Amino acid sequence: MFPIIGFAAAIATATGAYGLYWYHSLSKEEQEKADRTALGYAQELYGKGLSELTARQLQHVHDLVKKDYES
Repeated sequence: MFPIIGFAAAIATATGAYGLYWYHSLSKEEQEKADRTALGYAQELYGKGLSELTARQLQHVHDLVKKDYES
């Protein structure tokens, strides 16, 4: 049987590690702007602060913020 939980945990860990790498590669000013953008998305989409989001919601917000910076 394939260890689905272990595989999912490994993917979540890798995704989180990449997110941290991306965030820390930004300048201090860009980090502050990204933080404000993420908070705006969290409040707009979920009516919550970042610390109140589920892991899935937080990943969605992170993906949206990254798209803003790729443009």
